Amino acid sequence: MKKRNIGRSVVIIMLMKWIKCQVNEENKRSFSRAQEVWEELRHCAGFMGQIGGWNRNEPFEAGILSVWKDLHAYQSFMQNQHDEIFGKSDQRSAYTKISVDIYEKIFNIGTTDIMDFFGKGKLLRVAECSVENDKQAHFEQVLKDLGNKGMTPGGMLSGGFGKSQSGRYLVASLWDSEYSHQRYADKELPALIFKSGVKDSTHRITGSLIELHSKWTVI
Repeated sequence: MKKRNIGRSVVIIMLMKWIKCQVNEENKRSFSRAQEVWEELRHCAGFMGQIGGWNRNEPFEAGILSVWKDLHAYQSFMQNQHDEIFGKSDQRSAYTKISVDIYEKIFNIGTTDIMDFFGKGKLLRVAECSVENDKQAHFEQVLKDLGNKGMTPGGMLSGGFGKSQSGRYLVASLWDSEYSHQRYADKELPALIFKSGVKDSTHRITGSLIELHSKWTVI
């Protein structure tokens, strides 16, 4: 398993897989049924968990977040089991567009692992950030500081930060209710962004707010 040193601590690097699918209105039910077939992931070596649902901001977009032990486990799954499960689900006929991005999970938001709360949260907030190369070190430090100090308000269960090989970042957080998330978004997040200077490092941020579907959860 890959490891990274941050200061004196050693962080285990897991993989976060972020999938977005565009689905026509008439195919949403078929897509949802097909997504339930992926419960077979629980039998795959190195698989740790998966959650997903429909994007509140884009009602015809599904978002799925899965976590893998390491790159070796994920590659083995893609080579040996993925196509069989995918074919069995017949999911390809249910969406019009798909994007798949892989991120190394470099640290948690707060003191608990996001995996500990798979199956417990109601909402998943995901932000995808593009950061200029010469500002990535600063951006990572800002996120680490926020995760340790300011980004664990009431209602946030846990979260994780990930980085792709291309230098893009993923910020995922789980929430216990819509009310808790909205209160954070309205009252706390703007001040945190201003204080941290995150906008000075990022030149593009896209966000998704996923209403989690219990039957899509695989643990």
